[in-house]
Amino acid sequence: MARSAHPVDVAADLSLTIDGQPITVESYTDTVVVDLPSVRAAYALARSGWSRLDRTLAVLTDLDLTVLVCIDGTAVARLGADAHPGAVERLAPVELLPAGVLRASVAAPVRFVN
Repeated sequence: MARSAHPVDVAADLSLTIDGQPITVESYTDTVVVDLPSVRAAYALARSGWSRLDRTLAVLTDLDLTVLVCIDGTAVARLGADAHPGAVERLAPVELLPAGVLRASVAAPVRFVN
């Protein structure tokens, strides 16, 4: 992937709550880490942001930024400039990290239930 002519670094240390779910956002470089508390929270975030995914990816790529999505501290997906989607992920240009997805789902299977 070609690098942007407008790279930026992000400095962030945020704690927020969305629908009662605590979310942390941290970054001190060109990688923004979004840590979600559960698989259910990740699923809800993915569903709500699906319509904005293409636009979000375009902005991340233009600014040479990467978002690393974690569930309870375990990296499960990467999107943006440093993401390398596989064949399955071509439907949604997000790189899934299989070991992290497996670990997050095994570590807290109850979190799939509403």
